[in-house]
Amino acid sequence: MKIVVTEYPKSGGNWIVNLLGDSLGLPKRDLYDVLSNHSHFDLSRHPWYGGESHPTLADSCVIKSHELPGSQRVDFEARYIHLVRDGRDVIVSRYFYEKDFCVANGIHDSFDIPFDEYVARVAREWCEYVTAWLQVQKSHFRYEEFLRDPAGSLRSLLAHLGLIAEDSTVERAVASNTREKMRQSLAGAFRHNTFVRKGISGDWRNHFSAENVHAFKEAAGPLLVHLGYETGANW
Repeated sequence: MKIVVTEYPKSGGNWIVNLLGDSLGLPKRDLYDVLSNHSHFDLSRHPWYGGESHPTLADSCVIKSHELPGSQRVDFEARYIHLVRDGRDVIVSRYFYEKDFCVANGIHDSFDIPFDEYVARVAREWCEYVTAWLQVQKSHFRYEEFLRDPAGSLRSLLAHLGLIAEDSTVERAVASNTREKMRQSLAGAFRHNTFVRKGISGDWRNHFSAENVHAFKEAAGPLLVHLGYETGANW
């Protein structure tokens, strides 16, 4: 089968696709690598593609996608996994990804959006994206649970799909996809490999001002409560 891990960008999708693909012995794909010809990095040196310059979607594979429900880009039969992450941490991760990695690798010519403006915009986008998937998907999986217990969370995800992997296979998948090993595996694909940041739950507290907190509450505060990241507006 095809398995699609759908996420708002920078919610941990690369890691979860790696874990699923390795535990099931399936190819791993980024939907956008398949749909477009990236000139800013060498696909053949990406660990997911094993020397392929023009990868395709195999009949059975695990796919990372940022598409909204109903997108024609994912109009094939597949099982969907909706991955969510605290939107405040998503903002911080995506901000530094765009500011550092995307500029260094020529994806953006420059990046000069003020952080305050970025928080307000991405909070709205994150809220709209996650809400759209919650309306069509009965269940979702939290990135933070994988940080807390990667092997147990992976087993739960496989069980949700009706699949089973040996405990040793699950443990190998987890051990093979630590942050450092993911960085090493991607070293040849990009000129500047700076986007595999340490996944920290609550990193937003190191970057948000009181104004940023207010802007996020205005845009997406109720969704944080619905997802269980907060119990009310007093944060």
